[in-house]
Amino acid sequence: MVKKLLFLLFCISISHFVMSQNETWRVEISLNDRLILPFFIEEENIKNEVMRYSVKNGDEKIPLNFKALKNDTIQLSFKEMSSQLKIIYTDSNHFSGFWIDERKASKYPISGVRGAFKRFESTAVTSSKEIHRSYEIVFGRDKGTWPAIGLFKQRGDVLTGTFLTETGDYRYLEGNVFGDQLYLSCFDGAHAFVFTAKIFGDSLSGKFYSGPNYKTDWSGIKNDAAEIGDPNKLTYLVDKTYDLTEIKFKSRIVGNRKIKFQNHALTILQIMGSWCPNCLDETNYFKALHQKYEDKGLQIIALGFESQKTRRKRKKHLTRFKERANIPYPVYLAGNASKKEASKVFPMLNGISSFPTTLFVNKKGDIIHIHTGFYGPGTGIYYDRYKKETETIIEQTLKE
Repeated sequence: MVKKLLFLLFCISISHFVMSQNETWRVEISLNDRLILPFFIEEENIKNEVMRYSVKNGDEKIPLNFKALKNDTIQLSFKEMSSQLKIIYTDSNHFSGFWIDERKASKYPISGVRGAFKRFESTAVTSSKEIHRSYEIVFGRDKGTWPAIGLFKQRGDVLTGTFLTETGDYRYLEGNVFGDQLYLSCFDGAHAFVFTAKIFGDSLSGKFYSGPNYKTDWSGIKNDAAEIGDPNKLTYLVDKTYDLTEIKFKSRIVGNRKIKFQNHALTILQIMGSWCPNCLDETNYFKALHQKYEDKGLQIIALGFESQKTRRKRKKHLTRFKERANIPYPVYLAGNASKKEASKVFPMLNGISSFPTTLFVNKKGDIIHIHTGFYGPGTGIYYDRYKKETETIIEQTLKE
């Protein structure tokens, strides 16, 4: 009884800080001594001072699980990712704490302030230059480059958008334009992206930062007709004498299980990882496909390549991901999070170049279609086009 009373008093005391009407917190992650990533946390009072928290990147809201700890401290955990924010309130308008990335066993200092702020801060007094809606982009340096399309929307000095590559996208980005400088960021519990650039007329030139250590160049030129490689052609068969059932059984993907293709008109094999936000976006779409087409003969099986050091930990993380994401179809541990290892599992292909990669297999065990990467909802028309193409393949195959 005493413990319950003390916990109640603690919750009442912490409510002085967190219980409010809808609020936005501007949060900064110190990724290293020189790199700060800003993002927003939205705090919503949904009913009777029951709070709902989410990370906001542009049009995306990522829900967080709330847990009260002690000494004016709360924990906000990402539902699907092994990642959390530990927040220590210093007063009603400020907090400090850490972003804890369990997958990499790392933590980074964070600080937050309540109120309506811009995502990035600047002392620029000149008006913001206009960003075009579409750019032809090149990432990287020298020989290590890759193409992309930059898709943007600008409202005053607020900028949102994404970068579309041949194998996926950089999810929802949000930031600002101050004078001739562009700033964008994304934080989803797994990825920590910062993009900066200088605007030169129809061109952009800047830096891309991912996490505390990775940095590369990027540049762009205005182009409404920008194109990249077809994700339906990047991965292809190099050996047509394969037996998917035997390969999967020997590769220990499904343990003592054997995937049966003959009982289903179509099987989708989702090559993925629980650490991959693009894979989570794809999983959310596949959940809808499962519900729509399962009774008509569609089977979906996820094959997870995980990043933990031991098989036990990989299995634990993948199992937790399946539970948290409420995935209704089977999810099997396939191996380590390595494109090289995944390629060895599928030697009939030219290689696995991206997580996710999706194989469409008919009841004879023949691979009839391969899609590399995933264009998520942040890509707009590209996401809609992908869904239309995918469901056309499904419906045509189910009729055969």
